[in-house]
Order: sequence, then structure tokens, then C-alpha cells
Amino acid sequence: MEMGAAAVMANTGVATANDIVLMAKAFKLGIEAGRAAYLAGPGRVLEKGATPSSPKRDDESK
Repeated sequence: MEMGAAAVMANTGVATANDIVLMAKAFKLGIEAGRAAYLAGPGRVLEKGATPSSPKRDDESK
């Protein structure tokens, strides 16, 4: 059922767009981008806690 609902929502987005072909292409590119991100794999995953990914600036208050 969930897949059916998602398909109806996608169809509505494409079918009601001003430029149907362009909207369909946008959906296709979104799916391809999502797949590429999945295949690239997640970045660093921490088991517990957090660490900054950027160095702390001197002007930040403690």
C-alpha cells in the first residue's frame, strides 16, 4: 500500500506539472542521485557522542 501511495503522489506531480517532460526528468534525476548517494556509502559514523567536522573558530564562545 505504501508503494501505491508513493506512486500516486509521483504521478500527480508529473501529470499536473506545467512541463510534464521536464518534471519527469527531474524525478528521474532525483532517483539517480539518491542511488548514487546510497552507493557512495555514509561518511564517518560514530557509535556514541559527536565530534565537530570543522575546526573550532577562535571567535566562538566556550
